[in-house]
Amino acid sequence: MNECINIKTKSSVSVGQNQTGLDFRAVLNDEQYRAVSEGDGPCLVLAGAGSGKTRTVVYRVAYLIGSGVRSDEILLLTFTNKAADEMMGRISELLSGRGEVAGLWGGTFHSIANRLLRLHANRLGFSPSFTILDQDDAKAMIKTCIRESVLDSKENRFPSPAVVQSIASYAKNAMVSISSVLERRYPDFIHLEKDIVGILETYDHKKRNSNAMDFDDLLLHLYFLLSDEADIRRSVAFRFRYILVDEYQDTNALQDSIVRLIASVHGNVLAVGDDAQSIYSFRAANVRNILDFPSHFPGAKQFRLETNYRSTPEILDLANDVISRNVDQFPKQLKAVRPGSSLPRVISMPSAAAEANFIAGKIEELTKDVSIDPHEIAVLFRATHHSQALEFELMKRGLEYEYRGGLRFFERAHVKDVLAFLRLAHNFTDESAWRRVLSFQQGIGEVTSDRIFAAVLASGSLAQALLTPTIESVAGKRAAIGWRDLKEVLDGLVSADGRPADMIRSLLDSSYVSYLNAEYPNARERLEDLGQLASFADGYDSTVDFLAEVALNDALYTKGATSTARNRKNVRRIVLSTIHQSKGLEWDTVFVLHLTGSGFPNQRAFAEPGGLEEERRLFYVAVTRAKQRLFLCYPRRAGFDGGIEYPSMFITEVDKSYLDLPDEESNGVSGSVHLFADPDYDDETIELDESGEIRAVRRRLANWKKGSFLRDV
Repeated sequence: MNECINIKTKSSVSVGQNQTGLDFRAVLNDEQYRAVSEGDGPCLVLAGAGSGKTRTVVYRVAYLIGSGVRSDEILLLTFTNKAADEMMGRISELLSGRGEVAGLWGGTFHSIANRLLRLHANRLGFSPSFTILDQDDAKAMIKTCIRESVLDSKENRFPSPAVVQSIASYAKNAMVSISSVLERRYPDFIHLEKDIVGILETYDHKKRNSNAMDFDDLLLHLYFLLSDEADIRRSVAFRFRYILVDEYQDTNALQDSIVRLIASVHGNVLAVGDDAQSIYSFRAANVRNILDFPSHFPGAKQFRLETNYRSTPEILDLANDVISRNVDQFPKQLKAVRPGSSLPRVISMPSAAAEANFIAGKIEELTKDVSIDPHEIAVLFRATHHSQALEFELMKRGLEYEYRGGLRFFERAHVKDVLAFLRLAHNFTDESAWRRVLSFQQGIGEVTSDRIFAAVLASGSLAQALLTPTIESVAGKRAAIGWRDLKEVLDGLVSADGRPADMIRSLLDSSYVSYLNAEYPNARERLEDLGQLASFADGYDSTVDFLAEVALNDALYTKGATSTARNRKNVRRIVLSTIHQSKGLEWDTVFVLHLTGSGFPNQRAFAEPGGLEEERRLFYVAVTRAKQRLFLCYPRRAGFDGGIEYPSMFITEVDKSYLDLPDEESNGVSGSVHLFADPDYDDETIELDESGEIRAVRRRLANWKKGSFLRDV
């Protein structure tokens, strides 16, 4: 929906006429007050990090109600239930529980869609009592559709229900075809397009027959209702005189289209967001929605909230410099309220293990010597596998941490899978390991698993079991493909030289990768985890020692976690989080780890339109989480082979005066040795598009080292 909707702006709120009794000028800064008091018509509030965005939205609603706008004429849209509850609670508290607040339509896009669809469901062929399927229910129904479909028997691995659901979800929210999603996100399954479309058509039929919608259907059906039923669109659009949308930079095509349809009568849309924090394109969020707001809503006013109440001037100087290098943006210059402090520090360490050792040691120093609350310390990272070395170091030191953005490294299913394979290579009688690896083979259920395990034990060894042809007959015809796939994987393990890292890499060159691709929507991230596991295993020559180290440290952490479970509310733990999960949060001290050229930006960003600018926005989000202290860390060697790493372009491209760089002659902790001290470093220059979004990495590094701590070769 790219065309501009003809919107009539009807302004009826007069500045100065307010019955709340609140002194808005006294409680808001000048930037916030302008947005609150002059927010009629289409308005874009560009709210920088830490600038009081929520406060502005809350006071705008209070201002409207105090100016005579009925609360049921106001629509407040958020992205999370937590944000909706917080805003609604603060509005009610601000207005001292005035009765008219109860009529306010506030909630997530999905909850508002649900309310509107209940009123008009019959127009779409549903009854008002329709059921909403949760994720598990939706996957179970898709699984049934797959089972009932006639698929090519030659196809070894068909996408799992979770993958099929992810494909459908992205297509709906981005308003693109299944073909487009497969081409851009799941190229391994392009040849299955016809089967996948057929399954999703069956899935839609089943939902209709069951009078049910899944989560994504709520938005899609609301869009169809508003776009296809002119009388309902007019009724809904007339009802809501004022629309406020939080985090507009996170809207997808479907949500943006819904907002524009509802605003088609009055045109009073207050879109609040920060294009510099648009980091969720993998969920179909589109930064173009906020960037194109002025063209979608001609004559839109713009307000900038640039006063930052969170970070020190030194941190904001760095943040401003970082984001200034993006081309597609609304320029902003954050200004600090807090007093000055130290410059953000760049920490270069010899290896990922040394980086983890530095961070863990610094955390101990801060919590003991400086008396900082552990919960005011966060370690942020671009990808989940970047945290592995630090997690291990924290476990060894007995430092408790809270992990956000998924499971802890050694608790992840794919990591446990690989460890189970290694356990079999070490001890072929390990029943639980056999059960695990057999459970994800095609055609093998519990009964067949029992028969195979008994036959393996009878063979006397893993090597002999792989040579025993009768096991395939024991498995049965249906499970034959699964056993042959597993046998191939185990053959690779047996032929490896016994080093755990080599065994893991043999798994990464086996049919197990096909299983991950078919089973998980985030297979690429899981493979990166396993790459990191292989890198970690490089430190061990013995599989026995490696497995024992992992098991003992994991058991140690589990024991510690269990012993403190009763006092969980009183435990103050440091936070480990992906940067994506950290958005909207803040900490006194922030470490950003693994800031290497190959790790951040993610290398896939170079091939995706706008990818590098989104990665830079992600780095900007990481920087602006810090209130007082910021450490930017990277190892000089990392990856499978301990290859030489260079610092992230996001470090090297900024003005050096905004960073505390290690001294050239300092010790290893401060980072005296760098890639430029290694004559073997000779990476190719990476030239990017002519817009200047991507630059020549090698040339910039060469320029940056002049006058910095980097030594000449």
